[in-house]
Amino acid sequence: MLAYQARLRDIPGHVSALTGGETYFYPNYVAPRDVLKLTKDIEHTVTRDTGYQALMKVRCSNGLQVSSYHGNFLQHTFGADLELGSIDADKALGVTFSYDGKLESKLDAHFQSALLYTTVSGERRVRCTNTVASVSESPSEVMRFIDQDAVISTIAKEAATRMTERTLKDVRSALTEKTIDILAGHRKGSSAGGHPPGQLVLPENLKEFSMFILGLIKCRAFKGGHEPSDRRTHIMRLIKSASPLELSLLLYPRIVALHSLPPESCFPSPETGHLVLPPSVRASFSRVEDGGVYLVDDGQCCLLWLHAHVSPNLLEDLFGTAYTQLADLDPQLSSIPILETHLNAQVRNLLAYWSSVRGSKSLTVQLARQGIDGSEFEFARLLVEDRNNEAQSYVDWLVQVHRGIQLELAGQRRKEEGEGVGGGLEGAMAGLSNLIGR
Repeated sequence: MLAYQARLRDIPGHVSALTGGETYFYPNYVAPRDVLKLTKDIEHTVTRDTGYQALMKVRCSNGLQVSSYHGNFLQHTFGADLELGSIDADKALGVTFSYDGKLESKLDAHFQSALLYTTVSGERRVRCTNTVASVSESPSEVMRFIDQDAVISTIAKEAATRMTERTLKDVRSALTEKTIDILAGHRKGSSAGGHPPGQLVLPENLKEFSMFILGLIKCRAFKGGHEPSDRRTHIMRLIKSASPLELSLLLYPRIVALHSLPPESCFPSPETGHLVLPPSVRASFSRVEDGGVYLVDDGQCCLLWLHAHVSPNLLEDLFGTAYTQLADLDPQLSSIPILETHLNAQVRNLLAYWSSVRGSKSLTVQLARQGIDGSEFEFARLLVEDRNNEAQSYVDWLVQVHRGIQLELAGQRRKEEGEGVGGGLEGAMAGLSNLIGR
């Protein structure tokens, strides 16, 4: 479903979610600027691999059982097959498992998902995916092989599911408590490696875990304060169906400084033939340089932010000789013009690469000129490490999490009411086991 007016779209969006479809929402639609994005979204929707009239079943070996499903689908009763009117290459479902017996560490655990669907040509097919996982009694081994993207994706989908059952404040508190549980469980269950007791120690494979959880708390679905219901609901449904790649971009955008691109960046490497990617910038205004130009992509929109004192030479290299100041640029621009300058070629190559590894939404550029365009507020919102979106900065967030970990290790922690995004798991290691068995 395509929605581009600022009106309540709850009923059509609900139907789209129940049938496994997708909603494309354009809250500030301006035809000259957004028609390219609309066209690309429609083209992608009708050309991507899609199955219809789908039924899905997930099975697991003895000692485990499916505890919950998370995503956009229809299930009449728990235990019944998942029904999806359509399912495409951009969608993902989350499945969590719980123990219903004792697992033997000498035996492997087995998982299978079976998807029955009809192709666009009318063929009825079954796709089976089988996974074998070894069973370990060692928490350190669990942490060593943990998949950060799978953990974050599952936690996010669980939280989105709980939105209709709990208040947003309770959901945000539960996300904080779960973060403390997991990191404290790591500190309890594995050697601290000689680190002082008061030092915050993050698991090697969960280095960015707390950052992504803060991004989840700040996203439009869960943030505090005022947020239009259409946008909040749209992002909630997006989280429930997004792939790990699309979700990671939504929670923490990629930012590249165009004014300081190395000469070899955004061109194929002579040795490997792969595109040389430029270094990323952390999502904080403290990293923004005066006179800089930044490309910001969160998987849903791509902003080209230009500082008020940007160099006229840089504008000429990027947009052409007719543009020497910000006011000359067309506010309805949606793509970079084709020029023969080195910088212009770099930016176009980078956008083409991002477009190929982005997810379900097409990529077009939107200008965000400092002090001129309203989209500058969207740029500020995407700086996840700063204090914004009715939430703490990343530094303050880590201090809060660290304090909770210390209280947990000392046995003095008092958990907040509302915990239960993870289904009321008793301990961090048990919770991680559920998340890993995705």
